[in-house]
Amino acid sequence: MKTTLIALMTIVLVTLSMTSCIMEDTVLQLVFTGESSVGFSENEDGADNPETALVNIADELRDILEENEISLSEIDDAFVTSVHYGMVSFTQSHDWTLSGAISVRRVDLGGTFTPLANYTSVSVQGALGQKIPAALETAGVAIINTALDDFLAGQTPILEFQVLSDTIVPLPTPSDPMIFDWRAWLAIQLITTETVEVPDPF
Repeated sequence: MKTTLIALMTIVLVTLSMTSCIMEDTVLQLVFTGESSVGFSENEDGADNPETALVNIADELRDILEENEISLSEIDDAFVTSVHYGMVSFTQSHDWTLSGAISVRRVDLGGTFTPLANYTSVSVQGALGQKIPAALETAGVAIINTALDDFLAGQTPILEFQVLSDTIVPLPTPSDPMIFDWRAWLAIQLITTETVEVPDPF
């Protein structure tokens, strides 16, 4: 009985929408979230040396567009919403504690490294298999967002990321080197709009 009643109500509503309701255009804003990542390998036997990695952000964004089945022409805006980091490989017998920063620069524009995210007193062992939210720096975020804008305008920006720990406890030595792999993840939101027709209730 309940199923029959619902079916009848649906038929009535569809009929009304086709005959007596006025339709109007409504603009909907759609948000798609994609993720780009960059990996670093650490093998230090003294003070930390900077580790770097290149990212073709244009290719990364094309992958996000393909995954969501949307075209570049449909995108109105794109920006970074968060950065996470974590250790993906660590097998040593004792832990290390790190403080430092992840920085970014535009390779295609010859830019200098600018801090993107900071990490403080991070346990390497404790961060294994984790995605830890990072405290973002406005200047570094602006570099990535500008690269995203340039991509939407038809350019091919290349980003280089650098990770550098200014404090390591205990300090690595040739007989006790610090060895691990870690990764940073960037969450990127893409904004698009779509116009649809809906019944005007008034």
